[in-house]
Formats: sequence, structure tokens, C-alpha cells
Amino acid sequence: MSRAFVVARSLLIWGAGWAWFSIGGVCLLLIGIFRAGSFFESWLKGLCRSLVWLCGIRVTVSGKKNITPGRQYLLMLNHVNILDAFVFYSSFPGWARGIEEESHFDWPVYGWVIRRMGQVPVSRKSGIKAMESLRRAAELIRQKRDYSFMVLPEGTRTRDGRLGPFKKGGFRLALETGLDILPLVQQGAYAVNRRGSLLIRPGRVEFVIEKPIATAGYARENIGELIEKVRGVFLKYVE
Repeated sequence: MSRAFVVARSLLIWGAGWAWFSIGGVCLLLIGIFRAGSFFESWLKGLCRSLVWLCGIRVTVSGKKNITPGRQYLLMLNHVNILDAFVFYSSFPGWARGIEEESHFDWPVYGWVIRRMGQVPVSRKSGIKAMESLRRAAELIRQKRDYSFMVLPEGTRTRDGRLGPFKKGGFRLALETGLDILPLVQQGAYAVNRRGSLLIRPGRVEFVIEKPIATAGYARENIGELIEKVRGVFLKYVE
């Protein structure tokens, strides 16, 4: 497959995807004004599924049996590319929101949509501000019992397809809220898109829902043990 074809295909996907996301995003904003709950969630998942389909991504989901319906989790997903959020919302059963870098809320259209959705802004500019953001996030999580919340424990996209080191922020949030951690693993996403490239190569992504990991018995003093336990689950699928 020639480089010219891959570039042309990516440009076509970007054009169609951005146009569809803009239209769908405006619809979501309008729906959010008048309707909430299951109606809004259905539209959100539908928009994400259609965008994933437009990108030529075919997602296979496994491990749904590991989720207890109606239970709230602290979800952790490996961070691969710019399409992670769409793959996540199109694949995860149940309602969920994510922890987002606060600068994303200033982006045109995307920022408006995630603000209306109720994504949780977290700052990474300074340790003090980040801790304050996590405290606000914990309080919001306690209020929204119908939702699980997703964090990206690596904090940034992988550079080489391998699993990066896990940061403590998401684990502190799990301890603060008392929620079990539910690992969500993507396989194959690095071949579709990767950091430093805007090329999108249609392909298959395996979305694996692993068994939840209880946070009971862990505290700040042994948080490293919890991190290693969760990271070990991801390492079964990603190097």
C-alpha cells in the first residue's frame, strides 16, 4: 500500500470524521439542554460508535461479564492515541465519564461537548493544583453514583506502543473514593494511529474488560503495591 494512498485515505477520514463530529457534537449540546439520562447516553454512544466506524476501526469487546451492573468503578485505560475516548465510549457498557486535562475544555467543539457531558477537568501544571483537581474530582464522583469514571494511568500517549509508567494520581483518586479499579486494555490501537502522526490506518482493536481489583486494604503508604498489581494486568496484553 503506497504512502500516497495512506495519506489520502487519512485526509478523507479526518474530513468526514471532523464534519460528522461537529454535527453530532452540536446535536449533543442541544439534547443536553432538554434531555439527560439514558436518552443522552444513547446519543453519546451512538456518536462515538459512528466515528469509530468512519475511521475504519472494528472493535471487539470481551470481558463484559466482569462488570456488575449498576456498580460504580474507577476505570483505567491504556493511553494509545487520539481516538482512545471514542473507542472507550463506543465499547464500555454502562454510563461513564472521564478525567480530562483541563486545557481540553478550551478546544472548539470538542471542549464544548466534554463540558456539557460533565467530564472532570484535572490540571497537570503543578503538583498543588493537580491535588486540588483530584479532590474536586473525588467529590464529583461521590455525587454521580450512576457513573463510573475513567482515567489514563500513564498520563500521556505511548511513544512506541509499549505500556508507559503509571502515575499515582488515578490511584490516589481510587483510594479517596473507595472504588474498585476496573482495568480496560486496548490491543491493536497503536497500529491504527500513534503519537506524532495524523495518519489513520483502519484496523481491528481488541477492547478487554478485566476483572476488578479491590482497593480495600491499600493506603498511601502501600500505593506502590496497588500500582504494580494493576499494571501487571495490563502487561499481560501490552509489553
